[in-house]
Amino acid sequence: MSTEGDIEFRARWREELEAITPEGKLVFELSMGSGKQVYFPNEQRWRAKAPAWALEQWQRYADACRAWCKQNSIRFSLEHDAHLEEERPKKSPG
Repeated sequence: MSTEGDIEFRARWREELEAITPEGKLVFELSMGSGKQVYFPNEQRWRAKAPAWALEQWQRYADACRAWCKQNSIRFSLEHDAHLEEERPKKSPG
């Protein structure tokens, strides 16, 4: 777990990287094989896949993720088909 600015990053066992902010949680692909690498969506892919609250925040997330990758010796690449999803809290039965 590490924080870049106000974005907290956490690697998950499913080869995913969580980006957590007060606005919400986004999940990206993190390859954990012999060469660790984050596949981050390019700006066009971001605009097609990001939730409404994050649409105008591509640069913020890209810069923070790039810095996190550098700090953790993980390659960072911008991809036209990178995985991006919003993860919402599960509702408790009530």
